[in-house]
Amino acid sequence: MEEVKELREVLERVEGKLIAAGKMYGAMNFGAWLSVMLLYYAIIGVFDLPWQFNLIYWPAAFVVAMGFTGRVWKRLQKLGRVTGREAEASTLGGILVALSWITGIILGWGIVPRMHLGVNAEASLAMGFLSFIAFSVFAMWLVFAKYGGAEREIIPAFLIPAIGIPVAMGMETGAMAWAGFVVGLGFTLTVMWYLHSAFRAIER
Repeated sequence: MEEVKELREVLERVEGKLIAAGKMYGAMNFGAWLSVMLLYYAIIGVFDLPWQFNLIYWPAAFVVAMGFTGRVWKRLQKLGRVTGREAEASTLGGILVALSWITGIILGWGIVPRMHLGVNAEASLAMGFLSFIAFSVFAMWLVFAKYGGAEREIIPAFLIPAIGIPVAMGMETGAMAWAGFVVGLGFTLTVMWYLHSAFRAIER
């Protein structure tokens, strides 16, 4: 009986470390997207670019970010095989995640700014940016919930930008810069929550 108890404890520790690795993968995902967003702001802060630039930058950024997170996912799968608990990925789920971001790009950069809901063009563009992030991350969260289980850590990444949309609507100056900080706040909280969950899993 003592040996069975020890074996169970070992398996629980292994499972905890695998869960922690999954949480760190989530943190790296949002860390990558945070880097993509900061690069975007670094570019538009230097160059006066038309709104069509967003239709080029964000799809390209999506491909690059997914390439990075894809490599991290393969490492997570390798760890799972070693521990006997291989992480699985759904092809349909991956397609739906991609569609979530593509739809978000169309909504946030193509539709919302042209509706002119803000007090000026910048406010409308900021609303579009926040809508893009809120919709894309929320839709991605729903896909994750369907195929892998809902992860509470993602909630700040779409909830905080969504809350910021009506605020951006009435901002006469600095709306885009403010929107960037709002998205950064949401993503940072998600990263911190993921890391907190990872440490809790390790301590099991």
